[in-house]
Amino acid sequence: MKSRILMLGLALSFSAGSALAQPYVEVVNTAPATASSPFDTVEGRRAVTPLPFPIYDNSSSNLNLGPVGEPTTSPGAMPAEGSAAEAQALYADQWALLTAPAPAGAVADGNFGGSVGAPNTFTQYCENCGSEPNLNYPQLAMGALFFTSAQGNGASCSATVINENLIVTAAHCCYSHATNQGEQSGMNSDFVFVPAYRDGAAPLGAFDWSSLRYLGSYVNRPRRVNDICLIQLRPDAEGHPVSYYTGWLGNARNYPYTVNLHAVGYPGNIGDGQFQQLCTSTTARPPRRCERNNVLNMGCSMTYGASGGAWLLAYRNGSFVNAVVSGYDSEACTGPFGSAFNGPRFVDGNFGRLCNGDWC
Repeated sequence: MKSRILMLGLALSFSAGSALAQPYVEVVNTAPATASSPFDTVEGRRAVTPLPFPIYDNSSSNLNLGPVGEPTTSPGAMPAEGSAAEAQALYADQWALLTAPAPAGAVADGNFGGSVGAPNTFTQYCENCGSEPNLNYPQLAMGALFFTSAQGNGASCSATVINENLIVTAAHCCYSHATNQGEQSGMNSDFVFVPAYRDGAAPLGAFDWSSLRYLGSYVNRPRRVNDICLIQLRPDAEGHPVSYYTGWLGNARNYPYTVNLHAVGYPGNIGDGQFQQLCTSTTARPPRRCERNNVLNMGCSMTYGASGGAWLLAYRNGSFVNAVVSGYDSEACTGPFGSAFNGPRFVDGNFGRLCNGDWC
């Protein structure tokens, strides 16, 4: 990967504590737009392994990312008129793949858990498992993110379009912290976003990255609350931004801890990361003695690969991204594994800092 790392517009050399003091790190992709990617093909995309959830020290003190302002939303936008027909003509071979039936393991519809509001209570279904996949807004604006990890492995996360050429995902999908002896921490590379991804198919094209941002505190002190990354995308060969085909979803920040949300992602434990899955549940704040400041828990059976997937307020009636999937801490802090996960509540001090007025 050829890239240039900036910090508030300045060249960056990492040193102990330097990243923690800065609002965000910005990385620019300097590779030519014509460079090939291991994720340009159906086979290359199917071959990746969904990224595991990161393990953080949730027993330490919570990060203070500044005051939380009043609840606010920014609206989304619809795809360009006629863009679906144009995509079908451009990517006819990809559209031909969409009618293949999903395997039985990709479908996990149903209601799970007990009382409403419990961390393992949710409703789940597959959004694009049928022979006529859902290629409507807002589903078009959500997709799979493919990349090469800092350890050199092909991996996948989930991501969502939130502005003209901008997607949001989890920071651990952009920057990997070493978990085993001998591994290196560092930037992931070769990012490719495929909106409306389904079992290898890229019906709206595959979009290379241009630049990205993650919070400076994530480098030296990774936590759930700062596990957010924004990625700018290059336009396609036709000169269209990704939002030409997908539109984009709005965003919401500073909303309460308890709210009904829908989570969308591509989990490896259901459908092998190849199909868009959805859960709906009531969120809750983690209990005391856990990381809980601006962190949300939510009932859902999605696991690895769902990282970075959007948590949506007012799904299909505005569809505002209010958080993203970060992962799992413990049964005491999050709930039973495979029945709950957590994510950063979007507030001015995390998502707002990354937007910084000019990105979203």
